[in-house]
Formats: sequence, C-alpha cells, structure tokens
Amino acid sequence: MSIIFFLLTAMLSLGHFSVAPVEPVERLGVKGPLSFNGNSFQLAWTSKPSATYYIQEYLPKGESADRFNQMMSIFLLAENVSVKDAVQQKTSELTARKQTDPTCNFQVSESPDKKEYLLDFLMGAKSQGAAEIQEFNIYRYRMVDLGNGKQGLLLYAYSKRAYGDAINPFLKSLKEERKKMLNEMVSSKLPVIKLSGS
Repeated sequence: MSIIFFLLTAMLSLGHFSVAPVEPVERLGVKGPLSFNGNSFQLAWTSKPSATYYIQEYLPKGESADRFNQMMSIFLLAENVSVKDAVQQKTSELTARKQTDPTCNFQVSESPDKKEYLLDFLMGAKSQGAAEIQEFNIYRYRMVDLGNGKQGLLLYAYSKRAYGDAINPFLKSLKEERKKMLNEMVSSKLPVIKLSGS
C-alpha cells in the first residue's frame, strides 16, 4: 500500500490511532493552540507513521481523542503529490462508504486559483442498529513549501462529533452551522510548516 493511499484513507474514520496517552512530540512547528469555531485547540497527539508522513491532533481542554466533540488535525505528506489526486482518492472512499453508511454525504469545492480544495463530509457509525456516532469533517488541501525547494501536501482538518441521543440535535444544528464553518475554514490562515528532524 502506498503512503499516499494510507494517508488519504486512514485519517479520521470514526476511529483513532493512539492506544495510550503519551506526551506528544511536536514535529511540524505548529505547537498551537489553534483556534476554530469559537474554540481553542491544544496539541494532544502526534504520530510519524513513515519518513514523510506526519499527523498532529489538537483538542479543546478537557476532551480526549477517544471521545471528542471537536478536533483540529494537521496531516502532512512531505512529498510532491497531486492535490487533485488526493481529493479524488478521498471522494472515491466516501462514495464507497455510501453503500453501507446512509448518512454519508460530501461536497467538494475548488479555489479560484485552483491551488486548494475544500472537502466537507458527513459520516456515521451504528451499534446494534442504533446510531452511535455522527461526524462532520472539513478538509482543506494545499501544497506547501517545506524549504530547500521541497513541497508537501498539507491537509488541515476540522472534525465535529455527536454521540447517541445528541445526534439528532447535532444534525439539526449542522444545517445552520455548516456554511459558517466552511467560510471560517476558507478564511483561516494555514499553519506554517517547519519540519523538525525527529
């Protein structure tokens, strides 16, 4: 399996990578906090699954990665890959998911300069026939400079979740909040990446 395929299919799929709480190792020069949707997000978890693939997750104070309500994430693939191909890979995954997840839906938009893509999508998970988790995500894709003439694929992401009885109110409020959150993501200043050697 290629790194690009792993990057685009593994991230934020109603699960989580970490198995035990450890002190996060900051590798991207983005210590935080990050701000979005009226919340402050602190660095909570990091991973470097390969030499060129980095993940950093940020949570509001008091939330945990195992059962969060909101999360900001930075995914970096330090390779010169096609942003368009990355988006198409993710939308293909979501299209396939629709076959088993009736709540799954997505929309893609491209920036006027064709350098960025915005993908927002909804997906859910059931347990014993009842809705257990509903998750809304916004992914912002762009190639970024990494120094020394190198570029990488940056994915800046926001996730919002609801569980159990809170799902219906969550979906109802999402109809009104979605446009506001998309506008905020578009206008957000992307983090400046400064790779560390670790």
